[in-house]
Amino acid sequence: MIKFATLSESGHTHFAEELYESAFPEAERPSFDSLKERSKNFRFLVAFNDKEPIGILTYWTFEEFVYIEHFAIDEDLRDQGFGKAVFLNFLSRHTEQVILEVELPHDETSEHRLEFYTSMGLCQNPQEYWQPSYEIPEKLEIPMLILSKMELDDDEFKDIRNVLYSNVYKYTSKIFTK
Repeated sequence: MIKFATLSESGHTHFAEELYESAFPEAERPSFDSLKERSKNFRFLVAFNDKEPIGILTYWTFEEFVYIEHFAIDEDLRDQGFGKAVFLNFLSRHTEQVILEVELPHDETSEHRLEFYTSMGLCQNPQEYWQPSYEIPEKLEIPMLILSKMELDDDEFKDIRNVLYSNVYKYTSKIFTK
């Protein structure tokens, strides 16, 4: 049975840190230590199958949507249905719009990742999106796709992008308000 615990209550900080740092390239994540300084809108969950930690999921809650920032299953447990079980469990708890970024498909792994999320019912939105740098303020760094539970029109996309840029990335350039 899939369960979640906050990082601080999980008793598995070492597992969470190792998975977080191994699953995401340095450019696509802030430092693990900096996560403790984030706002009250941010959550870091450890996913369990019974009592064994199997994955992590970080997310932000905003007024109009939930943004999944990072999601990973332990490498030894991938392709066994745990990712699907954890992700669907999380989605079932959130009736509001759910947003996440994925890298553009350019290899087998990124294609598999996009296929996984779309098979979970997320929509691929056509608008161009760049993930700002976590380390260098004012730099748009990585082209990404925005996936969502419900398809986004251009105005909704811009509003969500502005919230992410301002709150998650602290990116304040006026370029993104177009």
